Amino acid sequence: MILSKIIENAIFEGDKQTPDEYRKGKFFILSMGILFFLSIVSIPYYFDSQFNFDPLLKKFYLLTMVLFLAIFFIYPKYGHRILLANIYFVITFLLNAYGTYKNGGIYSPDNFSGIVIIIFIFLVANRLSGYIWAVVHILLFSFYYYVDANNWADFKAALEVMPNHYFFGSLVFGLVFGTIIIHLHENSKESYLKELAKSKADLEDQKKMLEMQKEDIVSSIQYARRIQNAILPQEDTIYRNIPLSFILYKPRDIVSGDFFWFHEIDGNNYIIVCADCTGHGVPGALMTVIGSNLLTQIITENRLYQPAAILQELDVRISTTLKQHKLKEEYVHDGMDLAMLKVDKQKKEFTYTSAKRPAIFIRDKQLQEFKGSKCSLGGFRQGEKKFEEININYLEDDVIYLFTDGYIDQFGGSDNKKFMIKRFRELLLKIHTKQMHEQKQIAEHTINEWIGNNEQTDDIALIGIRF
Repeated sequence: MILSKIIENAIFEGDKQTPDEYRKGKFFILSMGILFFLSIVSIPYYFDSQFNFDPLLKKFYLLTMVLFLAIFFIYPKYGHRILLANIYFVITFLLNAYGTYKNGGIYSPDNFSGIVIIIFIFLVANRLSGYIWAVVHILLFSFYYYVDANNWADFKAALEVMPNHYFFGSLVFGLVFGTIIIHLHENSKESYLKELAKSKADLEDQKKMLEMQKEDIVSSIQYARRIQNAILPQEDTIYRNIPLSFILYKPRDIVSGDFFWFHEIDGNNYIIVCADCTGHGVPGALMTVIGSNLLTQIITENRLYQPAAILQELDVRISTTLKQHKLKEEYVHDGMDLAMLKVDKQKKEFTYTSAKRPAIFIRDKQLQEFKGSKCSLGGFRQGEKKFEEININYLEDDVIYLFTDGYIDQFGGSDNKKFMIKRFRELLLKIHTKQMHEQKQIAEHTINEWIGNNEQTDDIALIGIRF
């Protein structure tokens, strides 16, 4: 337990961020610690044999011991594991290369230590470092061979004066250290793979659980769509009462925060609404249910038919339903924007009023935009809200469009920009003389092409009526 805690504290914090880096950091500390221990144990052996032949080797050896201590202080605080490993191997390489040259060159048992060094750096640093050091050692062995072949040094004579136990000790040291680090590396790798397999299994379980939860949620939302569709008026009902019309209804999600509402007052009068509730998806859909029900209460049940008065009453009822007058954080401060049209077919007149939703009216290829009021329904109340009415005596073939902001605010096109009101006006001017079902097809095709590979930004609702 104490040793594990020491090793844990010696690993750089940055190497603890991922399992693989943690494994490498732990292996680095363990292998360097074992190498340090074996180096200390080997001091009497080297001073009895190798170091007696050349004082420079003693300095190299002491330098490696100092570097060991530096690594144990630097790595836990600053990291740089690969850099430290390579710095250490530079010193080790110089020590081994010089010692090998002095103690038999191509015939020296120290060449085995060079092979161990290559294996070690592959395991403790990275592949690039391993490849570089492998090439360096190949060049070094080639140099020894070239020196021996050209009789520049008598390597065999140097080897003959070495103590017998030097050859044995060098091989044993290399084998022991090589075996230990390979064993540690394999154990470390095995533990890592087991942990990885466990993590993968846990992720698979979590994925299955999330998929089940998603299926439940999607199923619930799809059922909510059925409820929403049941509450909202059927398009066929509207088409029967307004034959020259179309409705483009394109929710962003399964359920929508936009809705349309219709009520036939009598054979000559009807009211139609195009509304955009705060948000989209489930929260927006809940607001559509509230808005639709309140409109039914106000218009159908209470028989209030004056558009401005309807919006005044709807604004109050939304605030009351959502308890917005209490001004507390836990209460909902959402609302809706809408455009309302009351049509009197006998007088050939329509009355338009709105809460922040414009309408576009086209007569004789001349486009006029009705702005409506600047306040939404519901939400925070800031003084008295006024909803103005616009009365127009319509002519045959006049066209009016009610719409939410989803079409205009949709990102897309070659520059991935919003569709914008200017382009929307141009589209309506271009298609307004066509049959209503054609207008719907063109409007839908245009926005689908505009979206392209993008995601739909918001719910889309567009109602067109020809008088």
